[in-house]
Amino acid sequence: MIILVIGGERGIGAALTAHLIKDQHLVIKTSRSYTSHLTKHNANCWEVQCDITNEDSIANLNEQLSKNTSHIDWLINCAGILHNDKYMPEKALKQINLNQLNDNYLTNAVGHLLLIKTLKKLITQSDHPLVTSISARIGSIDDNHLGGWYAYRMSKAALNMGLKTLAIEWYRKHPNVRFLLLHPGTTDTDLSAPFQRNLPSGQLQTVESTANLLIKQIKKNQRHKSKYPLFLDYQGQPIPW
Repeated sequence: MIILVIGGERGIGAALTAHLIKDQHLVIKTSRSYTSHLTKHNANCWEVQCDITNEDSIANLNEQLSKNTSHIDWLINCAGILHNDKYMPEKALKQINLNQLNDNYLTNAVGHLLLIKTLKKLITQSDHPLVTSISARIGSIDDNHLGGWYAYRMSKAALNMGLKTLAIEWYRKHPNVRFLLLHPGTTDTDLSAPFQRNLPSGQLQTVESTANLLIKQIKKNQRHKSKYPLFLDYQGQPIPW
């Protein structure tokens, strides 16, 4: 298969890429730090630049891919943001700010839809295409019992709604496309690093463990029958919307 991993250079994306290459798939991984011209390292791994918050960058990705392949079988989007050197997740309303809300919304929600829109032809040319986005349990409205983390919660909920809306539209036009939203669990990455201190013993997963669990769910549900996305955790348990 031909598999595109957005954000495949670090964290969960890198572990997913490594696993899929071992399975002998052709993996095309992206990072904002790569060159804008597609580079072929070997028969199983290509690299190309993509920033999903930049439409020109997404258009270049589509151009580079279209020159080298006729379709994409799986699109796995691992791009996401929770914090950076300018801000941390908000604990109260008084801490919310426009830049943080915009950064989270563009990266965690809008960029995913822009990417799919631009790559539509490549996705729909596959016999059994699958679009998977790494979401989060924290994006569940029903499951919100703690509050806080406004920007991240809102952006992940927006991602879920966006893909559900798209799945309904494409079920009429492209019924062979399937959608998954997956919660990876708390994984030892830069994203979770500031929040690991108080985790219960055994709750923190390695990136390799998370990647193995996510790929298991992707393979199990790649041809699910629902016209809606499945919103699942890394163990395959449904998450309420």
